Amino acid sequence: MTPPVTSPAELALGSVLPPGLAADEAALVAGVALATAACTVGRLWRVAGLAVTVVHELGHALAALALGGSVRRVRLTADTAGQTSFTLPARAGRARWALVTLAGYPAPGLAGLAGAWLLAAGQARSWLAAAALLLVVLLVLWVRNPWGVGSVLLGAVGLGWLAAEGSPGVVTATGAGLAALLLVGGWRAAALHATRDGHGGWARPSGAVSDSVAVGRLLPVPAVVWRGLFLAVSTATMLAGGWLLLTTLADAASS
Repeated sequence: MTPPVTSPAELALGSVLPPGLAADEAALVAGVALATAACTVGRLWRVAGLAVTVVHELGHALAALALGGSVRRVRLTADTAGQTSFTLPARAGRARWALVTLAGYPAPGLAGLAGAWLLAAGQARSWLAAAALLLVVLLVLWVRNPWGVGSVLLGAVGLGWLAAEGSPGVVTATGAGLAALLLVGGWRAAALHATRDGHGGWARPSGAVSDSVAVGRLLPVPAVVWRGLFLAVSTATMLAGGWLLLTTLADAASS
């Protein structure tokens, strides 16, 4: 019988994790731990926050399309700022504009929840492939500024290569890490937004207002309510996704 091939990355993971963990367990623990650290350590968050920004803006773009609108462009910058320019039909009421604006903050948590569900179903490669495909769509259709093009292209190529060629342990670790990063990072962004009166969470272009303030101007509900809604949804998705990841870990331990 040919012994299993262990990649250098898998050997590195095994060297820093507690002994006795099976390969799948080690990959899950490593991925979640690294992602959680990236979302909680200030300097690392400056990098991890870029991935959360991409999904935040993608949420606006997909909502605009779903509501009959069109997306002109998505701008991403190195300081985690993002801006999605879209239009809706001339007869679109305030509610439709508000729904597109509301779609940003819940998007990372919902994407992370979908990733955790795919991991629990044993579809880590499908999760990475889906993420890469969405980045390709974002790049081809909407992103035009140099920083945005470079960062999205790098992410699409990296995730696509891992989905096709990555070893099982590295694919599991990356899939778990990406899901955890979106779950925890989405919650952190919403929490900053809520606790800093709508001025935290994201850098934004000069003259732009926060999502909660924009919705408060469209609907007769104050911005503080929308900030609370963003935080509630991101908390719910983080808890549900965390439960799915723990379930996946328990299944790996028992197999």
